[in-house]
Amino acid sequence: MNKLDLFQNRSNKRMTLFLLVMGCLIMFTGCTSYQYVYVDSHLKKNELKEFVQETDSFKIKYNFSGQDFGFKITIENKLDKPVYIDWRKTSVIVNDIQEDGSFYNDNQVAVVAPNSSVTVTSNTFVNQFINPTPYDSTGLVKHVKDKSKIHFYDENNTPIYFRNILALTTQEDLSSPVFFDNDFWVAEIFQTSNNLISKNSRPDLFYIAKPTGFGKFMGWTSTISFAVVVGIIDGMNN
Repeated sequence: MNKLDLFQNRSNKRMTLFLLVMGCLIMFTGCTSYQYVYVDSHLKKNELKEFVQETDSFKIKYNFSGQDFGFKITIENKLDKPVYIDWRKTSVIVNDIQEDGSFYNDNQVAVVAPNSSVTVTSNTFVNQFINPTPYDSTGLVKHVKDKSKIHFYDENNTPIYFRNILALTTQEDLSSPVFFDNDFWVAEIFQTSNNLISKNSRPDLFYIAKPTGFGKFMGWTSTISFAVVVGIIDGMNN
């Protein structure tokens, strides 16, 4: 075998090994489970599935879409003067535990200009799978194909019941605030291994993703194997 054929043979082997390991990495690290979590409330929904509360002075919309349990609030100021958000008196209560500082971040808006709107974002409250076991045994479970399960709840047996207290005022010194106290609860948990994120982008739903135990194990195994193969390829180059 001449030097050119030997070089091509080694190149083909290196490419085959590389593609094999990369295929393993993609396949095994993709073992992920999902929870698609629907939220309900006593508030009405608009045509976009946002929860809405409206008065003569304000329109407040809640949006839960995205990964993990947090939410966005759009505050529309209908008045001809600024409205101030009192973040010290604004809070979220999750399962009877008050989460102070729920909206604190460096760029958070504190004032809404006249006849305009702003959107504020809360911190994340849950980024791990929700235990689907309800407070009592009245939650309904429906089994669907591919080992997926759907858990249904009402506000009395939900695993997560929460309130948002929002304080707004027209006074720059934050005196005399008006409080909006709205409650929400997890009404449905759809647990599956299917990635349906692009099909389920709606304001009354969020999702949580986590690698399965097997996926974590095989991800580490594939990574180690990749390092070994890289070493083999380097050796073949010498």
